Amino acid sequence: MKFVINTKAILGVAFFTILGLSPVVYAAPPDAVAGKAKAQTCFACHGEDGISVSPDIPNLAAQPPLSITYQLIQFRGQQRKGGAMEALAAPLSDQDMRDIAAYFASLPAPPAKSGNADQIARGQQISNTQYCSSCHGPQLQGQKHIARLAGQSKEYLIAQLKNIRSGARIDMDGTMGSAARGLSDEDIQDLAAYAASLK
Repeated sequence: MKFVINTKAILGVAFFTILGLSPVVYAAPPDAVAGKAKAQTCFACHGEDGISVSPDIPNLAAQPPLSITYQLIQFRGQQRKGGAMEALAAPLSDQDMRDIAAYFASLPAPPAKSGNADQIARGQQISNTQYCSSCHGPQLQGQKHIARLAGQSKEYLIAQLKNIRSGARIDMDGTMGSAARGLSDEDIQDLAAYAASLK
């Protein structure tokens, strides 16, 4: 009696057996309620309402969730530096980050801030010339993974634009580096005043 071994059939069975035994990882949807519980350490600086306690710390209220998540990932991986953020982000899982981002994104936007009308008008003109809304959205309210600038503190925006211009802060795809490179200090101050004046 002669046995014929069908190697293709054996390999096929082995493949589907392995596939069936492979663990399948599903990401849970972001949970803003869980995010609030996980964000307790964030409140000391960013506020429970997402409005920062100091002008050099960003407001997180109404930020696009992907923007917050991506920044936390960069802090965790130490591609971005900022105070204690690297240490605070280090133990966070991807799910933790998505939950925390969902919480802050669910909060009401920061209020618009008054300022010098001439400076705000110049900032709006620079924003239009630089096509800031093409990435940051209408009225600079942020979209997808791009940060909300509207209602952000002027001091924080000025510091970040200068850091991006100098290369001290690396942006993900180089777009902001190119945009900031030609800005003067006065341009940056005007842009920051304009963004802060928006809601």
